[in-house]
Amino acid sequence: MSLQPNQHTHDGFDRQARLEGAVTASTGLLLTTQLPTGSWTNPRPAAISGTAAAALALHLAGTGTDHALAARGCTWLLRVRNPDHGWGTLEGSPSDVVATCMAAAALRLVPPHDPDDAGRAADAVSGALRWLGAAGGVEAVEDDTVRQLCSLVLALAGLGGAARLRRVPVEIVLLPAPLRRKVLSYLSPPFIALALLQSRLGAPGPLARGALAAARPAAIRLLGEVQRQEGNVGSYGGDPWLTGLVVTALAGPDPDRVRPEPGLVAAGLRYLRDTVQPDGSWCMIHGMETARVEVTGPAFAAAALGAAGFADDPRLARTRDWLADCQQKRPSPLYDCPPGGWTWSGTKGWPNVLDSLAVLEVLLQGDRDAPALRRGLDWLLARQDRRGSWSTFVRNTLVPLDGPCPYITAKALLVLLDGGLPADDPRLARGLRWLLRRQRPDGGFQALWHRGVVPATAAVLRLLARLDRAASPAARRALDRLRAAQLPDGSWSTGDPGEPGTVDETGRAVLALAACGERAPALRGADWLLEHQRPDGSWQPGQTCVYIRDHVHYSDFLMAQGLALSALAACAREGGPR
Repeated sequence: MSLQPNQHTHDGFDRQARLEGAVTASTGLLLTTQLPTGSWTNPRPAAISGTAAAALALHLAGTGTDHALAARGCTWLLRVRNPDHGWGTLEGSPSDVVATCMAAAALRLVPPHDPDDAGRAADAVSGALRWLGAAGGVEAVEDDTVRQLCSLVLALAGLGGAARLRRVPVEIVLLPAPLRRKVLSYLSPPFIALALLQSRLGAPGPLARGALAAARPAAIRLLGEVQRQEGNVGSYGGDPWLTGLVVTALAGPDPDRVRPEPGLVAAGLRYLRDTVQPDGSWCMIHGMETARVEVTGPAFAAAALGAAGFADDPRLARTRDWLADCQQKRPSPLYDCPPGGWTWSGTKGWPNVLDSLAVLEVLLQGDRDAPALRRGLDWLLARQDRRGSWSTFVRNTLVPLDGPCPYITAKALLVLLDGGLPADDPRLARGLRWLLRRQRPDGGFQALWHRGVVPATAAVLRLLARLDRAASPAARRALDRLRAAQLPDGSWSTGDPGEPGTVDETGRAVLALAACGERAPALRGADWLLEHQRPDGSWQPGQTCVYIRDHVHYSDFLMAQGLALSALAACAREGGPR
């Protein structure tokens, strides 16, 4: 196959040298920053909504010291406001409705630490309301739950009304546990928080308040169960935003004069005190521990190092030992989940398929008979849905954000194949049948936890290549979709209009194209990655991960490094253009 030169292509020998140099720089950075445990510190950016929710909770439920932390958080919010008077998910991100509502509510309710900031806070709130109005207001938000969240937070701060909101059917918590799991899945904490906030604001009427009074004891017990599942650290999901929302909902006067379990509030406040950052902000998804422990990002980094030739290195063996130690040893009754999987946050948290797959890819680079690997593969098979797919947290879930997910299903099938499952196994055939039926008319596939068409489409293509089906009609349509998504500069983006390419999407696409033998577009993508590598060997991550679809997205530094390094290592192994 000939490759026509363009502004990003180079002579074959020059490109090969650059590929090898980039791989060396990236592996050098990762190996020198590895911790003695075998893990890595994965830097998390500060979050607007997390900081605002933490400030609200500390102000409404805390004491004097907590009030000072809340005021520092609001000072930080003032400092990072966008020029258009709104706020984005992260500092510098484009303004969005969720972050702007959260920041405006915090600045309206929390007195500033410096009296001179009172005027700035009032001006910022007014500016936020103007930005919201120009964006169509909260009413323009299509997602019912997001619209309800924003409306309730603004109403809490006296910046809007809550009387016309749809009632939160809190009585769902009274359902038998198996049915409740399918209906709520991992969304129990935010669901209960919205119901409590609605009751606290006296909306939408006596009937709803009566339903909450009947369901409230079960709701409080369920929140306690979530805290215990996470290791009694006081968090919900290891996230200051969600923890702040729950504590805010539990705190303060209640129309029914029913006091919540005080231990839940105290534990939540303790978690928020322990996780505040030196600049007064809170991180996006901090984790369960005060000192951040994370599995997923390090697993991407380790898998890439293995692909770059370090699988037998003692430093990678140490990483595999650490990941094996993070395997869940006890069942998770909350999700009806047996032991054997992994959480994203070390030994504590919510076991799920998505993060377990990242770990299993690393363990597959080591001893194929290692007990943790074999238990993990058995656990993964047991989590398959009846329909043949895989979801994230709960099998056979009814929650669209939980699953079933084409990206997770493709990755699960690929891991099981690499783990020794025969290609003619009926469970694999059932999963593949479900997966191919989810191909969209344009040839692409959609992931639940990643933005755009690239992640799931690339994962399916790698699976089909592994099955020697890269020439199948489904694969050709997917390849056409992936090639059509490539930008003129050789990169791939999340697909939003005008959004530039990202390292994450480009790395995924290059890996899939290389696996399918599509060298020309793969090398154009590799050239883009080469030109965007920073002097220290790293890449700037894109906001490609999904927290709330279409509203809250975030970046993952180590995931981006792993994807870029894996892609360049795959191209380097091929020895340049043919």
